[in-house]
Amino acid sequence: MKTMLVAAAFAVLGIAPALADDLNSTVAIRQGSHICIDSTDITNRIVPDDNTIVFRMNDGTYWQNTLQKPCTGLHIRQSFVLVTRDKYICSNQQRITVTGQGNVCWLGEFSKTSSPLKSTSGG
Repeated sequence: MKTMLVAAAFAVLGIAPALADDLNSTVAIRQGSHICIDSTDITNRIVPDDNTIVFRMNDGTYWQNTLQKPCTGLHIRQSFVLVTRDKYICSNQQRITVTGQGNVCWLGEFSKTSSPLKSTSGG
């Protein structure tokens, strides 16, 4: 029943079928124009470069966030703090702070990816 309601909501909103398939899980939802992942379902996070964070979810999927701007020191530190008001981390809505440096950077768009190690820095 819940799946049918979600599918009906996607149809009403006119969301592309591929995106509906990506969000047809319990680890990611759409809130308005933002994709949000459930922070309680994150099992690991990978930082391949200063532009990208890849979240591994407990269902085996990977959700890549391409930051709004490069976040100096993120790749070197491999650690950041992200505070949420609820259990969801949403695209273009939240900021991270690089541990040990204090650099504040904003999350960008989320996309589902098949690989945890996509690098946008070219190296």
